[in-house]
Amino acid sequence: MALPYLVKHIYSYGTEEVIRRGKKIFALKNIELAKFDPLIGSIHCRVKDDGYSTYYKVTIENFKSAATLSLRCGCPYNLSEVCRHKAAALFYIQDLLDKNLLDYKPASYKTTHTQLRTKTLDLKMIRMLCSKAIFEKAEQTLKSVRPHIIESENEKVVAEIDEKGKTFHVIIQKNEERFFDTSCDCLSETEYPLCVHKAMLLLQLFLLKGADYFETIRNWDREKNKLLALYGFTLDDYIEDKFEFIYHDGKPFLKVLDEKIQKVNGTKSITLNRPRSNDWDIEEQEPASNEEVVIKERFGIVMQHQPTIYPYISFNVVKGEVNEEGTSFLGKVEKIDLVKFITPNLIKEEDKILLQLVKKLQPAELSKFLNKNSPFQGLWDNIVHTDEESLPDETKELMQEYLHPKIEKVWRDLSEHPFSFYLPHNKPFTTANMQKAELVFNTIQPSFRVEKEEDRYIVYAQVVLPEGKIPLEDNHAKSNYIFQYHHQFFVWKQRADLLWVEKFMPAGFHEINLDKWPNYLQSTLLPLSKQYQVSLDNVTQEKLKGVKPQLQILLKENGDYLFFEPLFAYKDIIVNKEDGPSVIQQVGDKIVILERDLAAERQLMNIIEQLHSGFIRPNEGNVLALKGAEVLKNNWFFLFIDTLRDKQIPLFGTEYLKQFKYNTAKPSTRLYISSNTDWFDAKVEISFGEQKVSIQDIKTMLSNKQQFVPLKDGSLGVLPEKWLNKYSLLFKVGEGKADTLKLSKYHFSILDELYQQRDEEELIFQLEGKYEKIRERYAIADVTPPAHLMPILRPYQISGFQWLNYLHDVQWGGILADDMGLGKTIQTLSFLQHLKEKNGKLVALVVCPTTLLFNWQNELKKFTPSLNYHIHHGGTRKKALFHDDKTEVIITTYGTLRSDIKMFVEVNFDYVILDESQAIKNPASKVTKAACLLKATNKLCLSGTPLQNNTFDIYAQMNFLNPGMLGTVEYFKHNFSMPIDKFDEQEQKEHLRKFVFPFILRRTKEQVAKDLPEKQEMVLYCEMGDAQRKIYEAYRNDYRDKLIGMVEEKGIQKSQLSILQGLMKLRQICDSPAILKDEAYPNESVKLEELTREIAENIGGHKALVFSQFLGMLALIKEQLKKLGIDHEYFDGSSTIQERERAIERFQNDDNCRVFLISLKAGGVGLNLTAADYVYIVDPWWNPAVEQQAIDRTHRIGQTAQVQVYYMVCDNTMDEYLRDILKEKQEIADIIVDGALVTPEKQKSYFKEFVRRLSNDYNERFDIESVDE
Repeated sequence: MALPYLVKHIYSYGTEEVIRRGKKIFALKNIELAKFDPLIGSIHCRVKDDGYSTYYKVTIENFKSAATLSLRCGCPYNLSEVCRHKAAALFYIQDLLDKNLLDYKPASYKTTHTQLRTKTLDLKMIRMLCSKAIFEKAEQTLKSVRPHIIESENEKVVAEIDEKGKTFHVIIQKNEERFFDTSCDCLSETEYPLCVHKAMLLLQLFLLKGADYFETIRNWDREKNKLLALYGFTLDDYIEDKFEFIYHDGKPFLKVLDEKIQKVNGTKSITLNRPRSNDWDIEEQEPASNEEVVIKERFGIVMQHQPTIYPYISFNVVKGEVNEEGTSFLGKVEKIDLVKFITPNLIKEEDKILLQLVKKLQPAELSKFLNKNSPFQGLWDNIVHTDEESLPDETKELMQEYLHPKIEKVWRDLSEHPFSFYLPHNKPFTTANMQKAELVFNTIQPSFRVEKEEDRYIVYAQVVLPEGKIPLEDNHAKSNYIFQYHHQFFVWKQRADLLWVEKFMPAGFHEINLDKWPNYLQSTLLPLSKQYQVSLDNVTQEKLKGVKPQLQILLKENGDYLFFEPLFAYKDIIVNKEDGPSVIQQVGDKIVILERDLAAERQLMNIIEQLHSGFIRPNEGNVLALKGAEVLKNNWFFLFIDTLRDKQIPLFGTEYLKQFKYNTAKPSTRLYISSNTDWFDAKVEISFGEQKVSIQDIKTMLSNKQQFVPLKDGSLGVLPEKWLNKYSLLFKVGEGKADTLKLSKYHFSILDELYQQRDEEELIFQLEGKYEKIRERYAIADVTPPAHLMPILRPYQISGFQWLNYLHDVQWGGILADDMGLGKTIQTLSFLQHLKEKNGKLVALVVCPTTLLFNWQNELKKFTPSLNYHIHHGGTRKKALFHDDKTEVIITTYGTLRSDIKMFVEVNFDYVILDESQAIKNPASKVTKAACLLKATNKLCLSGTPLQNNTFDIYAQMNFLNPGMLGTVEYFKHNFSMPIDKFDEQEQKEHLRKFVFPFILRRTKEQVAKDLPEKQEMVLYCEMGDAQRKIYEAYRNDYRDKLIGMVEEKGIQKSQLSILQGLMKLRQICDSPAILKDEAYPNESVKLEELTREIAENIGGHKALVFSQFLGMLALIKEQLKKLGIDHEYFDGSSTIQERERAIERFQNDDNCRVFLISLKAGGVGLNLTAADYVYIVDPWWNPAVEQQAIDRTHRIGQTAQVQVYYMVCDNTMDEYLRDILKEKQEIADIIVDGALVTPEKQKSYFKEFVRRLSNDYNERFDIESVDE
């Protein structure tokens, strides 16, 4: 039995040394299968050399057929057909085939070694070779952690990366193919070539060093030594006067300066570059001397007829001296024995090629091939074959397999060679008998002609030459391997031609008796007609012409591909697209010649090919192929079947498919809905024709991320992508395995969406009579807000109030997620007021950040003064007031909630409201656990940014509002968090959106723009912390005593400077004690804390201006923004004009720059900052006109958005006093800056109020009326 063709290829073309070392590499398992495409038969292997620790890439193409097998290797030893690395790879592939292991699998990577097929650093390449999550993580981590580079030389970078207490080692280096070999010991990534550590190092090198960094650390000494070695030198020798290195495109080339120096092998000077890919770059230098080397001897090929030895032709080589023109031999030539001949150095390149090619055609080489591949292995050399009759067919096929491609290569490479000859038949091998031959590299094919005589048929074989059709019997070469016509020699186009030509030689025709004609027709003529032109002269025949073809599609499968083979039916004759333009068929006793309508066939094929953009043609054939994933994508397979039915195109082969055995029936879905107290029951029936599917089958399919379910008849029921998008969420949230799903009341919106979008042909939705009443219950009612708030509320706020009522009625918790500044507080208070009026009582709990305590207090006083409230906060808080029956709204902080949770759980609240509810975004935090312990009839969250970092932010809030709605932590992590946050799966995003959509109401400023004024102003009240308050009170008390004494002694006018200094210090402490110049106080700042929280959490994609009159405060804000990674710009009065212009230009045009810090005086005039629509005034100014000028930097012509202005005021401080003055008279200048504008009576009233703010008991210590004004 013959060897497998892959192994046979090794033994046929490899030397004994190559075979031995290839087996060694294979035995050591130093081969990796890097890539395998089963459709085109392409394999890429990484083979480690047996002598060096070097990997080489071996590419095997068209391995499915011995005739088309092609090999490439990247090693420098790749000078023959098979090197040791190719041999090892072929042994390895054959082993996989024998074990049935060569099947397509998704690529899997090891971080310890992956190769990047790129030669320069490139940001797009880095992004492509790692997942989106890894790339983003690498970018983010680089901001805080930088790889520590240990080594950077010889195109190799070694680095260490410290992450979470662990050190990871990363290596990136260039290999022999000039690609990157990478290594990391983290073992964290298998789906992509780059792990996060490799991505970090590549990003750092690219950003800091540039794309060509590795070229700058390349050591060229190795390449230089290779060039010098050709002349027997190294870099260690003295070469200054002997050689010179010149550089081209950064690569070294060697120039010989001393003409006496010759190569060690005596050839002329050649500079050899480093191997690149599979080629060697060679640049020939000018000879050192002026004497031109003249080659006087040339070699030629001589073809000789061998009448007794198959294949009846031999190829020889002669050499001789040629004339000056180099066109003919002078005198006699010498026949070369190629077995013993050694190729000289001084020889023309085309003669070298001739010697190599002809040597392969020698009997010794053929015998070697046959000895390795013939059934008579080891015996071939001992068997003498004198005629073709003694050769078995298998041996002839082996000889044709070996000789035909090599003869074809001789014709291709030597067609222009000037010395090609042949010997006429029966002539001795002498110079005089050699005739000039022309090797014509226009491959030829046979054609056939059938004639009928009285008692027989004659089939003539012909050859189609440029001169016309020549009878095969006129082949002067008398060999079926070539065709000789006069002095021209041709080769056959394909090996199959040799087989047919041999059957007709030497006579050139077949004679068939009438009784044997039917068998001959079936066995010989019809197969011939499918490949070659066959003409029927006087044979009884019927010509079919003008018949329109009918297209048929035959389905086949091959690995992961589905094949669509076109067949064309002309009446009862079926032809393949590969058949010739004329097809001969036998119908009864007559021959039918079908003239195909090729144009109509192309039109039919175009119809099919246009049905999918992903069709490919394997091996450039006419069969269409589509990968399995594409077959089912977007319901394409069923649309394809429907199209075939519409166009009446038959489809065959489905019953023989295994991997693609799809049930072509569309799924039918029935839902029977019934309602219970807190849940719904959904009875589900899904069927494909008569094949039914259980709920568990669907759940299993969804968990495996498949699109089809196995049916009882063995076929696969395919659920279209549209069906999955519509129903998959229903099966994921519902509980049940048989035929009934149990759904929570929170899932009503999912059922209602199915009901609204139902398709009667696809979904039969049977409901109980009360379902419509249920749907009415889940509709938002038109409820009127409290009467005193009706004129205040804007239209969108009334909608928000009604939505809150809707949540209350259906007993759902929800998140009011309007943009900052749209009035979430007033909407909530209007609802609480309505709830009290409706029920006659109210017990509500509001939990908010400490900085918002007094905002809630002031909003309650302003909008719902009838609601009794109590602030439960601070060291003096009392439990008795907490349980006061008159208290309707309790306001507390998250920290107090966590501390006093035992007290809070004793109360049954009507409502619990969490303001800035992102504070409980971590499900494992203590404050989140404490909030979930609260007892309440219903709950509400307020947040402008309910989702900040990842999907678990929304999970924690929803779990507080509606426990169990999103399942357990593990369920949510598996079904939503991991798919969305890590893999960015759009389907899961859409499912989560449908889940939470009914429970979140969010309006942006742009959406409600028509209901908003052009500018909104709000006060952000900030409650100082204990440390900041203590410093403020100490300064206030000291300043109060000094001020009263000074005014009593000197009067108001002479005390202005002292008043100004004291007031300035108190205002600085309101910002931060750290900005006081005389004292070293810690940075205790509630304004800084609240401002950075607002910017980081609430303004989203908007831009903000931050004004302060104190440069020290701006510096603190700037430092905090840097820590948070928030891009910003800054200028004050000391900034140059160029700095101002650059900062303004960047803020206006760079989307990443979100905050502009400006000193109040420097930013008052001359600026246009319309990119911002949020303004923060950190500290109140004496004159409102200055503040207004600052606000007008963004609220001016060109501004297209509503501007939101926030004044930051510390409660119960001088901030509040200044706001009250500005509120009373906006245009006034204060008594210190411009006293002339204020009457003495007004000065007295301001000063009286100012002193009262300093001390509540001023009347006892200081008689303001007695002051001499």
